Amino acid sequence: MQSHDWNDLKYLLALHRSGKLREAGLATGVSETTIARRLRRIEDALGVILFVRSAAGLYEPTDAGIELIAHAETVEREHIAIQEKLGGISGTVSGVVRISSVPIIVNRVLVHALASLTDRHPQLAVELVPSAGNLDLSRREADLAVRFARPAQGGLRIRAQKLAELAFGVYGPPPAEAEHPETLPWIGYDEAHSGLPQARWIEAELNRQGAPRASLRVTDAETALEAAAAGLGRTILPRLVADRDKRLSRLPAGDGTSLPVRDVWLLSHVDQSARVSVAVVKDWLAGIAWGSDG
Repeated sequence: MQSHDWNDLKYLLALHRSGKLREAGLATGVSETTIARRLRRIEDALGVILFVRSAAGLYEPTDAGIELIAHAETVEREHIAIQEKLGGISGTVSGVVRISSVPIIVNRVLVHALASLTDRHPQLAVELVPSAGNLDLSRREADLAVRFARPAQGGLRIRAQKLAELAFGVYGPPPAEAEHPETLPWIGYDEAHSGLPQARWIEAELNRQGAPRASLRVTDAETALEAAAAGLGRTILPRLVADRDKRLSRLPAGDGTSLPVRDVWLLSHVDQSARVSVAVVKDWLAGIAWGSDG
């Protein structure tokens, strides 16, 4: 291996971040055989083992692997900085910024607002990752994350910026399809997601009203929205999103019932703070009209 072969380091980082040869190949545009061959080439050149297979079948870095990964991440940051510096000289913002968020935010907010960013910066590429799980910013699984909660991990390496407060409302099919909306069953969440504020609110309503429960259980608000739009029952959703959907109508929440309000947070890694492209995307995210339409 050449002492500064970025391609080999790039494949090493992809394997570290995905844990699997196939996913690493997909991320870098090569076959998993190529990933395995490049890994062996680095290991043979250095005379060390960089990864071992875990019981779950994932490639986990050894101590030597962790040390080399840290150097590879430094090279990656410098590589990105050079690209963005050259773009800055020409007066353009370029590069790729990867944003992770829950599906309902990606599909119903970010996608609809994206043109305002890409029209201004046509050389900038944005990757949107709809994921209910928290991608690891320190491993560059994402450059930025938009979440409903502050990070539980990451410490001083993760920066958190509050973007907005999203108010929730009760929604179901239009009145023409539901003559007595108060009798509609509640679309709730499965056991694994029962701790979500909206899930707890629905459970409290079920206990208070004795209303019927829908046969469907969901894991995220995006699925709950589609279920309500399909006439399967009523649920609570962010007003910013649901008020725009003509398939839904806002329903009474009940006497004296306080609906959830969830904070929206923008998370970033301190190592990305010098990237012009990341700064531009962060400004765009902060400028989105997060307030409810109604």
